Amino acid sequence: MTGTRTLKATATRDGRWWLVRLPELDAIGQARTVREIPDVAAEVAALHLGVPPDSVDVDVTVHVTEEAERLWVAALEAEEQARTLQQRAAQLRRDAVRTARAGGYKLDAAAAAFGVSPGRIQQLAKTPPSEV
Repeated sequence: MTGTRTLKATATRDGRWWLVRLPELDAIGQARTVREIPDVAAEVAALHLGVPPDSVDVDVTVHVTEEAERLWVAALEAEEQARTLQQRAAQLRRDAVRTARAGGYKLDAAAAAFGVSPGRIQQLAKTPPSEV
C-alpha cells in the first residue's frame, strides 16, 4: 500500500489488559487479548495521526516477563551453538573417513571402525572436503 507509515509498538500485560505503547507517538492503548493487540495498535496510531487505519502499519513486539524472555534468548543461543557443533561434528566425520580411506582402509573396514554401514562411509567420502 502506497503512503503507509510503519511504526513500532510494544505490548505488555497490565493485570487483565495488554498495554499497547507506540513510543514514537507517545501514545498508549489497551487490548483485552493478544489477538486484539495489532488492531488496537493500528487504531491508536491512526487516531493519533488523524489518518485512516489502513494507512498505518504497526510492528508490534509482545513482551512477557524479563526472566522468560532471557530464557528464550538463552535457548536460541544454545540452539545456534548446537547447530554449529553439529556441523563441526559432521565435518570431522567426513575428515575421519577421508583419512581412513587415504590410509588404504576399505569401506567395510572404515565402517566397522566407526560403527556405521559401508553405505554411510561411502556417503561421507563423497562429500566435499573441509575448507578449514
